[in-house]
Amino acid sequence: SLNLVAFSLGDMCLTEGDEIITTVVEHHSNMLPWRHSAARHGAKVKYLECEADGSFSLEKFKSLLSDKTKIVSMTAMSNIFGRIIDIKAFAEAAHAVGAYFVADGAQSVPHSITDVKQLGVDFLAFSGHKLLGPMGIGVLYGKKEILEKMPPFLTGGEMIEYVTLDDVTYAELPHKFEAGTVNAVGAVGLAAAIEYIESIGLHNIEERELELTRIIFDGMKEIPHVTVLGSDKAEDHHGIVTFKIDGVHPHDIAAIIADANVAVRAGHHCAEPLHQFLGIPSTTRASLMFYNTEEEIERFLDIVKKIRPMMGYPD
Repeated sequence: SLNLVAFSLGDMCLTEGDEIITTVVEHHSNMLPWRHSAARHGAKVKYLECEADGSFSLEKFKSLLSDKTKIVSMTAMSNIFGRIIDIKAFAEAAHAVGAYFVADGAQSVPHSITDVKQLGVDFLAFSGHKLLGPMGIGVLYGKKEILEKMPPFLTGGEMIEYVTLDDVTYAELPHKFEAGTVNAVGAVGLAAAIEYIESIGLHNIEERELELTRIIFDGMKEIPHVTVLGSDKAEDHHGIVTFKIDGVHPHDIAAIIADANVAVRAGHHCAEPLHQFLGIPSTTRASLMFYNTEEEIERFLDIVKKIRPMMGYPD
């Protein structure tokens, strides 16, 4: 979805010397498409830096804006910090200089109530698998009046109305942007996942995940030599606890935890520039969902406490 917007919106509005603003915390999926689009049109990408707690300064953002700014794209929730960003305020500031605003909702949509009209964004994209749906499918919301002006991203079957040897008329939305055979199986699976999420209720999911986040966050703060990235408040993490342990490589941490039948992820989590910005090569991330239990968290905390002694540290 973000490649679609970056390519098509870029073709519509970017010229040489224009500027795109994104942030240092972005997943590669919301960074590389904009760099590619900028390179195609001779535009420049500018980066908004984050604060130590994973938040963004609106004033710093406004200082990057100018009449050259044509597109702003930023995450609604970092997959490293887990912090929800007040993208409504950033969208308003972007619109004030005539720029389009694109939001990456892959991390935020499964964990919080999202109202695109209230947020005021021009586009919002999110993935299916983080909503418990199939892999390889996602959703793109866009304002109709903008989508109608944008050229197609891909061409081929199913996205045309009429074709001759000399001309083509494109189909109405959304078909104009859905060339080829659609992923029907993925769409059915994603619809089922959304129905399941809605049957539980996002209010209930938010409440449950906050309970679990507080347990794991408070437990991690009590373990010596463990540092959790981002805010020092559990309620800012929304089920994401990214951490490091002094003297232990993140992949070793993940392997030890995996031996206890707990799944975490180690690496840069498709946010390598953020790790470079923070001055750390990689981290380990524990990700919670509403189906996790207190017992699973206690098992996780118990093994984290033992990691440094297992590696030979006296602690």
